[in-house]
Amino acid sequence: MKNFVPHLAAALLPMAGLSAHAAGYPDKPVTIVVPFAPGGSSDSATRTLAEQLSQKWKKPVVVENKPGAYGSIGAGHAARAAADGYTILLASVSVGTINLFLKNPGFDPVKDLTPVTLVARGDYVLAVNKMLPVNNMKELAEYARAHPDKVNHGAFGSGSMLAFEQFSESMNFKAQNVNYRGEAMSLNALMAGDVQVMLATLSAARPFIEAGRVRPLAILARERSPIAPGVPSADESGGRGFYVDFWFGFMVPNGTPDAVRKQIAADTADILKKDNVRKKLYSLGLVATSSTPDEFGKLIQFESTRWIETARRTGLQAE
Repeated sequence: MKNFVPHLAAALLPMAGLSAHAAGYPDKPVTIVVPFAPGGSSDSATRTLAEQLSQKWKKPVVVENKPGAYGSIGAGHAARAAADGYTILLASVSVGTINLFLKNPGFDPVKDLTPVTLVARGDYVLAVNKMLPVNNMKELAEYARAHPDKVNHGAFGSGSMLAFEQFSESMNFKAQNVNYRGEAMSLNALMAGDVQVMLATLSAARPFIEAGRVRPLAILARERSPIAPGVPSADESGGRGFYVDFWFGFMVPNGTPDAVRKQIAADTADILKKDNVRKKLYSLGLVATSSTPDEFGKLIQFESTRWIETARRTGLQAE
């Protein structure tokens, strides 16, 4: 799987220097907050990791879903928690872009949260309602330009919305974003024809692609995905140069002791090396990818800068 982020190579380095353990941590249950609705690939992957961490730590690790408001409900809940390592946020690209969509999210993601480790990466697929008369990215752009009021995009968070805005900008067309509380809801809207196009995670869209319920136009990468080899790459579909993937990882409230952060990162890295865990994540369309806290922080900064620039160019306004 090809990725555009230059920090990926660093993210795959051995977890040197993360062997220090925080004395006594954890000595009570740990909660992982997922700012998305249940059922998506990130939720499923988190539950796999929670089970493994629970076994390793010999303490319960609970997954708590808090979706909505571009991820700010869950992220804000985690940011306001005690800085002791017992509340972990599953963070995606949305964590660095919340202020683009909400004027007053109630917390500052830069000041109130700190990175722990990258967990996984995956591909996006551009899919359309099967009744839409287009078969590739070029035809979609041409259709949208010819029918400016007939193409709506089903977004399920800031990440998918910003990526689609960048795509439509690069292909010189406009489409209305319709935001849903979760990816499953957005996919249902696509199949029902309430929206005509969706930038979906390959992991979530694959069953509907295989069942013929939506039409895939492209994997947004230089090469085809081994998970869905029948779907063309962006280059093959008329979208050369438009590559974007998604990722998620763990963050904790700022002020959490470094020893605790490093222990969570090291223990997560150990779990991500297990064959059964890697296979489980792969079945979800994900590639297990660990990192140090500093490496994950650089990735968040890189992505946030990219999407902030996209928002400014396309005129997205905070609510």
